[in-house]
Amino acid sequence: MRWTVVRRLLGAFLTLRSGRQGRVSPFETAAARPPQDEVVTKLTPTARGLPGYVVAALAIVPWHVSPAHAEPPACPTEVVKCCEVGSGATPEASSAQLLHLGLQIWPEDVVEAGDRLRDLQPAAVRYSGGPSWRRAPRLDRDAGYETVQRYVADAFDREGERFQKQAASLDRFVRTSGAEVHFAIWEPPMTNDEPEAPNKRTLPEAAVRVTALFYVAVLDELRRRGYPMDVAELSNEPDGDWNIRIPPSRYLALVAEVRRQAVAHGVSLPRIAGPAVSSIAALRAYLADPQTGQGLVHAVDTVSVHAWDDRSNRNTLEEARTARLLLDRLGYRKPVAVTEFAITFLDPADRQRGTGAQLRTPDVISNTPAYMARTLALALDLAATGYGPILYWEFRDLPWGKSSYGLYDQRGGRRPLLEAWQRLSRAARGADRVTVISRSPVSVFGLARDGRESGLVMVNPTSRPLGVMFDKGLGERLSAAPDGLPSALAACSGATPGTKSLAPHGAAVLELR
Repeated sequence: MRWTVVRRLLGAFLTLRSGRQGRVSPFETAAARPPQDEVVTKLTPTARGLPGYVVAALAIVPWHVSPAHAEPPACPTEVVKCCEVGSGATPEASSAQLLHLGLQIWPEDVVEAGDRLRDLQPAAVRYSGGPSWRRAPRLDRDAGYETVQRYVADAFDREGERFQKQAASLDRFVRTSGAEVHFAIWEPPMTNDEPEAPNKRTLPEAAVRVTALFYVAVLDELRRRGYPMDVAELSNEPDGDWNIRIPPSRYLALVAEVRRQAVAHGVSLPRIAGPAVSSIAALRAYLADPQTGQGLVHAVDTVSVHAWDDRSNRNTLEEARTARLLLDRLGYRKPVAVTEFAITFLDPADRQRGTGAQLRTPDVISNTPAYMARTLALALDLAATGYGPILYWEFRDLPWGKSSYGLYDQRGGRRPLLEAWQRLSRAARGADRVTVISRSPVSVFGLARDGRESGLVMVNPTSRPLGVMFDKGLGERLSAAPDGLPSALAACSGATPGTKSLAPHGAAVLELR
């Protein structure tokens, strides 16, 4: 009986309330809803004189009834019309315009967070496994292949059970995810004639032969022990000495010697990607001289780079376009693999403020929507310029690390980039072309599959909301119902019907029918 009265009172109250306030769109954002304490305050005067249980029931109504009785927020004053899909032009891009997104992972990721990793549906992953060769005994520069084979096998055998489990867990992940696998060898072991400067290494020319034997032996051993691998990088960032510096001409000689020794000893190699320099700008050392450039595109199966911030604040995208054009002139038409990709600073001042993503601090920039927006737009721009796969560094922050690039932080918290990267990875499956439709005031990218537009990605690079009005034809092709659109794209009032509000630093990944 009491609850019958309550229901009638609730109905009367809601009728009065809706008459005063109008109806709320189902797109209403959380920001537009009044907080709980505010709701209780508004209800209490209305409920004076009612029994306590009725007052309590009224107080909880907004949390158990669809919020369908308040106007959505006003549309932004700046409204852009979107979009003539298929009109995007990227004249600077080569024919290689793929969108393959992936991640840098570590062996412990697939054991501790394999389900979360699979949910991201990466098209490719990059990892490193096995012994730490920097800490291994020195390798005799004059050793033959059988000696090097024993050296490599002994290093694996010292922790055989651990490496067996590592390989098995990685193999299970790859079989269930279908991801292409990139394997990175950070550096070779030191040879017996290298100086005692382990943190500032340069590969001696006299060590090229035995280092090539080592690479052949270690790749064969990894394959024999079940480590999954489609592509291998023989060195990590050889333009620097934090692993091992290898000058361009010596790097090309090393790759050629690896191929020669593999044939001589009957070892089947994975595809070789390189030189995996630390920034796109660092690729200039290989491309400035046409002879060296020709040597590179013939030595490796895939040209690879790392797209980290340039400390001299060069424009990463401009560097990418320049490198792509130089490679096109050399006859290299395949995509350029970006095997490490992340942004460290949104602004040069981030370095002085100590908020760069290379640090682990509470106010690090990777915790912000602005970081998400910048990262997503740059990844799409790189893809449209002929780069791919693009492997984001990294899946999650690990306890032994010092940086904050992970899609998940050390405690397992989700960073703003996570959902956007996941949505884009799913939409990119099967996409074979990326075009830039617009860059200002909103960045819009078109995705195509088999010659037909399959998706649209919108990124708001500004700190203010932007209104978006879809062309009639495009609006009809959105595959999601209005209430299924990304939360960053919300309803608003006071503008042309159908206008949506794109949140500050918001991103929306839309699939088209």
